[in-house]
Amino acid sequence: MKRLLAATFLFTSCAALAAQDAPPAQDYHYGEKLDIKRVVQSPDLDFCGIREVEMTYEDSGGQRHRLRYPVWGQGCGNQN
Repeated sequence: MKRLLAATFLFTSCAALAAQDAPPAQDYHYGEKLDIKRVVQSPDLDFCGIREVEMTYEDSGGQRHRLRYPVWGQGCGNQN
């Protein structure tokens, strides 16, 4: 029981620290110029239809950003 409690506490602590490092998501607007030097985390596109996704990237100054934008998923197969 103590191991389970310790593992739960460790997982919760790590998740809280990761959330602190993540900047708030900003909505993308058509035509907006973006300074993307490196993609840190790309979205999972394994779905069908249009959905908002988030991408984390670093700009040329090394600052992290999170961008939210709509995209058509790639999991539709040959559906019409």
